[in-house]
Amino acid sequence: MHDDYERQVESERQSEPWDRLLADAGPCDHVVQLYQDEDFLSRAVCRFAGGALANGEGIILVPTLTHWNAIRPRLEAEGVDVKAARERGQLTVVDADECLPRFMRNSMPDSSIFLGLAADVIGQARAGVRYEKVRWWGEMVNVLWERGNAAASMNLEDQFDQLAKKHDIAIFCSFLMDNFNGEVHTHMLPRLGTNHSHLIPVENYGRLERAVADALRETVGEEEARMLENRLLSDYRPPFKMPRAQSLLLALRQVLPSVADPVLQRSRNLYTASALT
Repeated sequence: MHDDYERQVESERQSEPWDRLLADAGPCDHVVQLYQDEDFLSRAVCRFAGGALANGEGIILVPTLTHWNAIRPRLEAEGVDVKAARERGQLTVVDADECLPRFMRNSMPDSSIFLGLAADVIGQARAGVRYEKVRWWGEMVNVLWERGNAAASMNLEDQFDQLAKKHDIAIFCSFLMDNFNGEVHTHMLPRLGTNHSHLIPVENYGRLERAVADALRETVGEEEARMLENRLLSDYRPPFKMPRAQSLLLALRQVLPSVADPVLQRSRNLYTASALT
């Protein structure tokens, strides 16, 4: 399994930096993915989980049943013996919809209950000292987000950040969220930056880079675009690690909000169109 997995990782790493980020995630990394395509979600989760299994680490997955039914066959297609990994205690799978009600109180997460439950799951995943390093991917925060309970979702993210630091684990979460939405840029990304270390905003970073550069040139002109890009990227400090083009979009919103929206919408159109060519 390890050889097959490593070959696949190596081939995909050549095109997308997030492959390496997820495959090599270390203790206290807290990575967030924005997705709209289910295949992108499955690929990212399998990269994160497969990297843990190949490295001899414990991995905890907390998916909805629908997503587990998509993730499991993909893991198996990549050479992972899911049944064997679960039997030896290296892979722990917890149903997100069943777990959430155990610590939700009055539509908000109860921190003492959640942190206690999570600590128990991590302890079991470590199997004593057999798997000292542990990773956790889950979508309970996204389930709350999709239900429209943004306050609870962000509160739970804060608690996961505490969890990562206290137990020295890597955490990866995924949101069904549109990276080309102005409200996401104005409100959600700055908030996510308070409790995450890395952002995976889109599937293809090269396409994003080209789309943003072209959108900025089309909106303000080539000379102005060049000056703006240099000035914004030299002065702006993103709230967490992200692709360069994503930093440019956020810097533009902070400095020139009247220009940010047309550039963002043009970037969406160009990014989408480039996938079809």
